[in-house]
Amino acid sequence: MSVILETIGLKKSFGGNKVIDGVDFALNAGELVAIVGPNGAGKTSFLNLISGQFKPNGGTIRLGGTDISRLQPNAGARKRLFRSFQNGGAFGKLTARENVALAGMIRGMGRAEAEREAAKALERVGLSPVAEWTAEHLSGGQRKLIDFARLLLARPSVALLDEPTAGVNPAIMDVMRGIIASMRDDGCGFAVISHDLPWVFGLCHRVVVMAAGRVLAAGSPDEVSANHAVREAYLA
Repeated sequence: MSVILETIGLKKSFGGNKVIDGVDFALNAGELVAIVGPNGAGKTSFLNLISGQFKPNGGTIRLGGTDISRLQPNAGARKRLFRSFQNGGAFGKLTARENVALAGMIRGMGRAEAEREAAKALERVGLSPVAEWTAEHLSGGQRKLIDFARLLLARPSVALLDEPTAGVNPAIMDVMRGIIASMRDDGCGFAVISHDLPWVFGLCHRVVVMAAGRVLAAGSPDEVSANHAVREAYLA
């Protein structure tokens, strides 16, 4: 497998507080890496650095071999990245269809193409019956599925997902699992933050455990589950 995303010595501080402290990370095409760890470990800050919400104080981020460390979130090179947020990214006053189509237009699609692709994506995630409902009237799980419809429409090289299953019922988890599996088959790499260890361990190739802004351990789900330092810091 080829590396499509890597960070080398990545660092971020706010004042004197080191939130990311020299993180080395690599993600291969078609791979899913779970990023786990206790609250405050730096997991979301790490994704914020990769997606451009934060600028690093040190280190390098490469996407497909291109240094994107200091590019803006909307820079062309970053369009191969997709990012979801823990609380979802849907605009409450827009319909499900409008939310997904808007994501397409932001990525350069014309309105007609974005509308067509949005309809396909909403059907794929099972939201066609509520496509004209505003997001504020959808359940939390349905709003998370809007993110997955956007993901399908974006067709990224790398997807960064932050707690996709938080507050989601098992049926929606199954939809998410199927979409991730299909996109991995097409070469998309996934970095997924999750506290739902059974769900994410059932999908991932590797696990990266973070603590205090650093990588505490990395390996297969079985390897990190058996790691004494990990068990002391998090899993026990």
